[in-house]
Amino acid sequence: MKFPRFRILNFTISVKPLKKISIQLLSTILIIITVLFTRCESNDRYYRPDLPEKLCCVGIIDIDDSSEYNLIPELYNNSTRVSFMTFEKSYQSEYPEEVNDSLRDFSFSIFSEGKEIFSYHCDSTIKDLKGFKIPDDTEFQTNEKFYLYATEKSTRDISAEITVPESPPVPELISVSKEIISLQAPTPCIGYTSAKSILIDFSFTNNKNKESFYAILLTGKGNNESSSWPFVVSQLEYSVRYCNAPGFFAELNGFTMYQWTCMDLLTMVKVPVYAYFIDGSKIPSDKCIMKISSQYKDERSPFIGIWSLKVRLLSVPKSLFLFEKSLYTYGEVAEDPFSEPVYLNGNIKDGNGIFAVCRSSELTLKFNWIFSAVQDK
Repeated sequence: MKFPRFRILNFTISVKPLKKISIQLLSTILIIITVLFTRCESNDRYYRPDLPEKLCCVGIIDIDDSSEYNLIPELYNNSTRVSFMTFEKSYQSEYPEEVNDSLRDFSFSIFSEGKEIFSYHCDSTIKDLKGFKIPDDTEFQTNEKFYLYATEKSTRDISAEITVPESPPVPELISVSKEIISLQAPTPCIGYTSAKSILIDFSFTNNKNKESFYAILLTGKGNNESSSWPFVVSQLEYSVRYCNAPGFFAELNGFTMYQWTCMDLLTMVKVPVYAYFIDGSKIPSDKCIMKISSQYKDERSPFIGIWSLKVRLLSVPKSLFLFEKSLYTYGEVAEDPFSEPVYLNGNIKDGNGIFAVCRSSELTLKFNWIFSAVQDK
């Protein structure tokens, strides 16, 4: 009687009737298969299958921003609206010589119901399109649907749709104060032994009858150490001292801010901006109460004196909230080998990423700039 034969790489194994195969032999076979399989992995990860390339997009547009970002023209191109559109192709870094992740004959358009409101086309080859600005006169309306469509020569076309949320409530100031923080060791470049921090208590009203999602940003205006660039407007990093609703920090893709870094000499660099995200349904009452603090004069913040601050409250679509939450979750579990896979909850069809249009409001705090400049030296 002939038995079926299965070939595994260089091994030929005869499979006899089950009753004649000992448990020990079965264990040996399983061990051999396991060893052969694990040879196809590195020390810290499994190689991914050869997935097809996809077109990726991250687009975040705040249609209400009227801040003074145009004081930093190299960052915002003299635009008063914060909007960032980034396109690139996905690829597998394990096989860099086998892929070409440049964009070819690329174009994208934004439509409202029945009409095109913006389009872009590049018929040459570009590596990617990052930080592209949507013109300020592009019109978006609350509760109206908008559609994104993008095409590239060697990948599937992508599309997305988004409904513009309603404007968020205006944050209300409860209190503002300063504190001095003693540093554990003098800062390396200038030798600061203490830093300063501004504490802001504020609240905003939440309509529990409507689905709502929020993000909080902090912008400052003041002076810094640079004699060639004494005045600066920038996003600020901050910490949450108290909030009566759960939330999380996640990178707001495309947004950047300035920080100092000490590499023998003090150097200004661009770093990502992190926003604090809140699900309105998690706010226990009709009012969200927060206390945030922002540290400066510490060789990290671009400011040695602050003249004004803006607490910016964004009303974000649910799809953007879920996208940011998945990024936050990934960051929390990336080093845990026993965690479940994290999937990005984007709204880009046939591709990866997010397209979102936001509304916003702001709480402005102005300080006596002469007093601030003197006191914070």
